[in-house]
Amino acid sequence: MNDLLSIDELRLALTHIPADDRETWVNIGNAVKTEYGDDGWFAWDEWSQGGESYNAKDAQSVWRSLQVGNNRMGTIIHHAQQNGWKRERQDMTAADRKRMKAEQEERRKARQAEIEADEKRREAMRDAVAMACRHFIKKHCVREGQSAYLNAKQVGAFGVWFPRCSVVISIDDQAQRADVWPGMEVKRFFEELPQPRPDHISFMRIQQGDVVVPLRDANGKVVSIQLIKPNGTKLFPKYGRKAGTWHRIGDASEADVVAVAEGYATAASIHMATGWPVAVALDAGNLQRVVPLLGQLYQQARLVICGDDDPQVKDNPGRKKAEEIAQAMHAVAVFPQLSQEAA
Repeated sequence: MNDLLSIDELRLALTHIPADDRETWVNIGNAVKTEYGDDGWFAWDEWSQGGESYNAKDAQSVWRSLQVGNNRMGTIIHHAQQNGWKRERQDMTAADRKRMKAEQEERRKARQAEIEADEKRREAMRDAVAMACRHFIKKHCVREGQSAYLNAKQVGAFGVWFPRCSVVISIDDQAQRADVWPGMEVKRFFEELPQPRPDHISFMRIQQGDVVVPLRDANGKVVSIQLIKPNGTKLFPKYGRKAGTWHRIGDASEADVVAVAEGYATAASIHMATGWPVAVALDAGNLQRVVPLLGQLYQQARLVICGDDDPQVKDNPGRKKAEEIAQAMHAVAVFPQLSQEAA
């Protein structure tokens, strides 16, 4: 456990860390907010101003969105020491050390309470969004519809839905609720939306021609949606569950082979070519969460991971992730092969 730095020590340590790398910038912000709460905002913002791309509005927005608990004091000290910082030794009495330890423990308890309260709030919002998604599908979607995206990909509509009218799903962090505004109510939503739009209000606008992909948990319950626009843009509602969820194409309950792919179009193509049931895992990061769940649900089946292969992308993460998961799960990893003409 690293001793908490005073605010002045924190400001000094931060001066040794370059503020230009966004991932480092966010991680340091998370650590500062975790350890100091909003008392650390000034020190983090002061340090952030040393970055070439600093934007005051962006910094304020990122600070508000940071979830405490992902990084701690060790992250700050590690980066500072990597860049030459050394903490000045201070002569302290036993009483001083005892007082600082007590203050540090008090801060940690306060931060832990914030973490637990924030997670409780986020879980409530995830439930509200899940309920709104289910209501939207039940009341305002149909099984058959037109999609420029599906036509362009030359794949069918397997288990997806189509909106029967324009719909807005609004999400209000402050009121902790999610609402569905169909048809003519869409106009009323935008008329009543405060301008400029408050940060605590977000929304997803759904229109005819979009494809609605229901995302289910391991119990088969719809907990969120993926929206695919005619041009292929993919959207998710704020707070919509994604980790460990997938879309099901075909019935895998008694299948000998169950395939899993990242995107809907790829999965639909595999299903059309093989007849296999296919799980749509959405991306490489979620693939590693979905495959173990599929292994538990369909123990009778051979799992085939149909990975993305993008050699032009740095480190080819789709292929790398698929091979790692296949090895860990004793599954088979396969990748597309293009003909010379297609290549």
